[in-house]
Amino acid sequence: MVINDDNTLIGGTEAEFSCDTVLKVEKAHYKNQFIRGSWHFVDKTSDLSPYIRGQGYSFGGNKNLIVRDSDYNVWGLTEIVTHKNIIVWQRIYLPKGAFISLEQLDLTMGHEIFHSILNNARLFDIRERTGTNKWVSVHEYFTSRWEQQYIMYRKWEKLNLNMGAFNTEVSTFKSFDELKPKIQPIFNNYLKSTLK
Repeated sequence: MVINDDNTLIGGTEAEFSCDTVLKVEKAHYKNQFIRGSWHFVDKTSDLSPYIRGQGYSFGGNKNLIVRDSDYNVWGLTEIVTHKNIIVWQRIYLPKGAFISLEQLDLTMGHEIFHSILNNARLFDIRERTGTNKWVSVHEYFTSRWEQQYIMYRKWEKLNLNMGAFNTEVSTFKSFDELKPKIQPIFNNYLKSTLK
């Protein structure tokens, strides 16, 4: 989940950087959604796996988030661990900065859990570069739509939470056409299960 600088989080609920906080949010809003995985808390670069660090990720910046190639910050990150092309485990990394408010943590967790659900369904993300040299992905196409619905359902619009931008350019790439109809029913089920 990429961050932008518009996030002020005025009026958000304070969140403690702890496993207990994550488990309470998971139990309240995402019970039994995150399977074959674990939460990893990041407050230094060495908390990230060697593989993730090798992909250009580190911890830091002025927001205590995960940073990619000193280019952009992310609230959370999902790593897939495979053996012989089979997913055996997933790690969701939550940096200290994601705990800026309980609401932002909740939104970040939901975003990353949805990635893990799609990975478990073997619907792996596809990315394409746009004409303006930005990346769009089919997973982010759906997570941004989930975030918008979730924020409205929770009545968090005034908190100015950081949610993914709608990457409408997804419809211009043929490479996404095969995945989108497979993801849609999973998206519908996830939306239904989290909006209650």
